[in-house]
Amino acid sequence: MLHVEPIEGIAIITREVQAAPRRRVSAEQIALDVVTLIGSRGFQPGDRLREQELADRFNVSRGPVREALRILEARSIVHIEPMRGATITRLKDDEVLDAVAAAGALFGLVCRLACERRTNIDIAKIAEKISQLETICDEYSSPRQFFTQTLRVGRAIGQAACSPRLMRMVEDTRFGAPDYFGPLGFTSEKLRQGALRNWKAIQTAITERDATVADDLGRKIHHDALAAALLAVA
Repeated sequence: MLHVEPIEGIAIITREVQAAPRRRVSAEQIALDVVTLIGSRGFQPGDRLREQELADRFNVSRGPVREALRILEARSIVHIEPMRGATITRLKDDEVLDAVAAAGALFGLVCRLACERRTNIDIAKIAEKISQLETICDEYSSPRQFFTQTLRVGRAIGQAACSPRLMRMVEDTRFGAPDYFGPLGFTSEKLRQGALRNWKAIQTAITERDATVADDLGRKIHHDALAAALLAVA
């Protein structure tokens, strides 16, 4: 909107600056955006999440932000304390061990379901992600890059299982644990090659619909990655 403002007889035309209208976004979408930021390390375990700062970041009102934080608290991603607000969950050492064991058991179930429900398209997608993983197994590859690709393989298997809720449970259960052990489980070419063999074995089990083997391997990849990480920091 243009506004004419006279100053000592001179007409000065100025443009009124109007604040951008608030976006209408659901609390669920805001919660997802926060989780994405945590995954990209925009936020880290132990960080405070202030309602007004989040509202400004996402250009929304504080109402849906408050509800999003409640959603994240129900998923154990944040902890809300009276008078202090929300803090991103930071796991203790013993909680990391428990979280990884529980996530491994859940992912084993994901692999079992993938055996029962997978399609040829799913098999092709899993093979594609594992092929990409194989290209970053050499000694020059970044442990974090390799770790991130393993997550993509796991999500492809989750899609084959046709259970988004169960896959979300896996990710929520191990939430925070990757900050402690994730890339540390793949710090050498030998460790990366071992992990690759396990993923290929899971692919074969899913292709052949061998649910028992797939379940066992789904647990094993979590156990092996954590064991290697603990050895690395010992």
